[in-house]
Amino acid sequence: MTRNDLPDTARTRIGLRVLGGVLLLVGGAVFAWGITTVFGYDGYDSPPGLAIAAFLGGMPVAVVGLGMLNASTIGAQSRYVAGETMPTLKQSAAYLSDGEGIMGVGRTVDDRERGTAAAGGPYCRSCGVRNDEDARFCDGCGASLA
Repeated sequence: MTRNDLPDTARTRIGLRVLGGVLLLVGGAVFAWGITTVFGYDGYDSPPGLAIAAFLGGMPVAVVGLGMLNASTIGAQSRYVAGETMPTLKQSAAYLSDGEGIMGVGRTVDDRERGTAAAGGPYCRSCGVRNDEDARFCDGCGASLA
């Protein structure tokens, strides 16, 4: 897979952020107008039918906007979680297994001494995990190895 075959995720992220922000603001404003009108109804005017629709419909629009904002940052969230949890997991596995690791996690013995296939692969700058030679992204945290 060449660089040109990769999807344009930057454009997708920007689109999700813009549309999500707009939906969040519009949905929140419609919901706020609906709730103030419904609860401010004094009973003398005609029933606030449009306000009830805004009260019930504004919140789902705002929730969809929040979902789009969340989807636009899911990669960064995943990398953060992996970077925070992987060192702790490795330390725990190394402690519990006397440095040999559990299923390869937490191994403190150098891979070259063990003769594994990943002996010559690059280390990740973010989390320090050694990867396969042809790997483009880190197996531990998902960061780019380029």
